[in-house]
Amino acid sequence: MGNADSSSNDPDWPAVLRQLEGDRESIPWPKREAILPLDWRPATTPTLELLAVVEMLATDPKWQVRRRAAATLVWLPEPSFSRLTAGFSADENAYVRRDADRALDKRRRGEKNALTKGERSGELAAEYSSMERLYGSLPTRKARRIVEKHFDQLVGGTVHNMRGLLTPIKHYADELKDLAKSSSPSRKLVNQHAQAISARLADLEQFLHDMRAYAQPIPTQRRRERLIDLVREASEAARRHFVGTEFDSAGVELRINIPDSLTLEVARHQVLSVFTNLLRNAFEAFRPVQNEVGLFWIAVSANTDDDRVSILIEDNGVGFGEDDLKQIREFIPGYKTMKHDGTGFGLPTARRYIEAHGGTLDIDSQIQAGTKVKIVLPLEAWGEEAE
Repeated sequence: MGNADSSSNDPDWPAVLRQLEGDRESIPWPKREAILPLDWRPATTPTLELLAVVEMLATDPKWQVRRRAAATLVWLPEPSFSRLTAGFSADENAYVRRDADRALDKRRRGEKNALTKGERSGELAAEYSSMERLYGSLPTRKARRIVEKHFDQLVGGTVHNMRGLLTPIKHYADELKDLAKSSSPSRKLVNQHAQAISARLADLEQFLHDMRAYAQPIPTQRRRERLIDLVREASEAARRHFVGTEFDSAGVELRINIPDSLTLEVARHQVLSVFTNLLRNAFEAFRPVQNEVGLFWIAVSANTDDDRVSILIEDNGVGFGEDDLKQIREFIPGYKTMKHDGTGFGLPTARRYIEAHGGTLDIDSQIQAGTKVKIVLPLEAWGEEAE
C-alpha cells in the first residue's frame, strides 16, 4: 500500500478504500497508520474516496491509526469535519484527543489568519467569523453573548474597585487641603494622611499591575521544568510576601509530596506565578487564626495519569462559604471575598495561564475545613507551542 504525500503523486484513493473495505484487519496496523503521514494534507480538493478513507481510519481499533486521522481535522471539509470532531474529542485514548485538539487549534488559527491578514484591528471579528465557519451561527451567537456578559462583569468590577481605591485618596487629599489652610498644621496629621495616600496609591499600582498581567498575551515558548523546583521557588516567594507584616508564615507547615523526576513543558514565568499566587492565598487563609493554637498546614502533591499531571494544593485554613465559593468559581476578574485583601485578579489570571497550557483549574472549599485547588496539566507542550 503506497504512502500518501503532499505532492501531486497522491495514492490511488479508490484502491486504498477498496482494501480497507475488503479486510481492514489483514493490513498491518503500522501500514494503516502510514496511509496518512504526519502533517500531510491533500494537494487538491479532497475526493470522496479520500474522505471515506479518513472516516474509516477514524474508527480504527488501533489508537495510533486514529491519532493520524485526528490530524486531518486541520483540513477536512464539511460535513466530514463535523461528523468526526465530536468522536475524536471524546476518544478513549488521550493521545488521540490531544492530537485532535492540536489540529483544531491549527485550523482556528488558519481561519483567523486568512480572515485578518495580519490586521489586529479585526482580530475579534475574525475570531467570530472563524468560529461561525467551524461550528455554525448558533454557537457563535451564544459565545458572543458570553463574552459580552464577561466584559460587562469585568468593567463593572473594575469600576467598583477603582472607586474603592480612589475614594480614600480623595478623602485624605481633602484633609490635607484643610490642614494647609491652618496657620499651624499638625505635622503628625500631615504625615499620617500622606502615608495613607501613599498606601492607597500602592494598592492602585498593584491593581493595575494585576489587571495588565491578566490581559497580557501568554508566551507560547515552553521548556521542560522540574515541578518540584517550581513549587519550592513559588513557596519561597509566597512566604516573602508576608515579611514585614503582622502575619508570620513560619507558623504554617508546608508539605510537598512531588517526585523529583516529574517534569513538564511550561512557560516558566506564568506557571511560577500561578503557584505563587495559590500558595500565597493558602498562607493568607491562616491570618484570621494565627493567634490560635493548632496544627496549620499546606500540602502540595502531584501524580501522573497517562500524559497528564494532577497537582493538588490544599490547606486546613478558614475556607470559604458557599456564596463566596460560587462567585470564586466564576473566576470573574476583580472579584474579591470579604476575607481577602488582594486585587481579585489572582485566580482568574491563574486559570487563564493554566488553560493556555491545555490544562484545567478547579477549586473547592468549606468554612473551617480548608480549601483545595486542583490543577491538571499536560506533560508535553500543547497548542501553538507544540508545533
